[in-house]
Amino acid sequence: FATQTCFQGRYGEELDSDQFGSQIMFHAAEMGTREVHGRLENVEVTWAGQAFRLGRYPIHFHMNGDVSGSYVKGCAIHHTFNRAVTVHGVDNLLVENNVAYDNMGHAFFLEDGIEENNIFRGNLAIFTKTSSSLLNVDVTPASFWIVNPVNTFENNVAAGSTHFGFWFNMPGHPGGPSATNTVCPRNKGMLKFSGNEAHSCGRYGIWVWEHWNPKGDGSCGATEPKMTTLENFHGWHNLRGVEVEEGSGIEMKNFVL
Repeated sequence: FATQTCFQGRYGEELDSDQFGSQIMFHAAEMGTREVHGRLENVEVTWAGQAFRLGRYPIHFHMNGDVSGSYVKGCAIHHTFNRAVTVHGVDNLLVENNVAYDNMGHAFFLEDGIEENNIFRGNLAIFTKTSSSLLNVDVTPASFWIVNPVNTFENNVAAGSTHFGFWFNMPGHPGGPSATNTVCPRNKGMLKFSGNEAHSCGRYGIWVWEHWNPKGDGSCGATEPKMTTLENFHGWHNLRGVEVEEGSGIEMKNFVL
């Protein structure tokens, strides 16, 4: 049987050259109905994801709203063609103690900017590498791509990314199928960013670009500047440890660079 498998046996070379792999998607027929619960634990996912195909990711929670009780834990996601774990239009997902290795494009990926109260804890991303078959920003990928700060990133490690470890890129409003003018990620403060580490990244351990200026209660109408905190970060052997290119009110506490 091993010689007949289309994943790593007889047809393995063809699959590798085509960059067309499997995908795991959790997607409800209707948003916000809590119809979908996904629990992945200690699963190996490899030769997965599909290059040149948006939405075809190795592990993908897609447009479900609240998925409380769902999780991706202890999984190995390696040699993939389109990211590692994508959280798209989803709240309250736990992504914990996973290893992502040799992934094309952003590895742990928040998509539209509407996603909140998700927890990324204890994950290791190694060799996140550039891709010219996904979005423009995947040419310079980050191991952790953050487009809404109302999430928890705790004790994660980015190692050997071709470009960035943690990239904060807040849109003015969420885009894609989550598009709305009532939510303003650029105005929101960080829920929790603590104990993370980035080393041996080709560019920066942390990059804040573009426009992160927390204000008041984080609503679109807020105008009063407000401090937000990133803490207990360790960065070493990166081209630069941290760069804030367009941002204000960001406190960096107990950083070692």
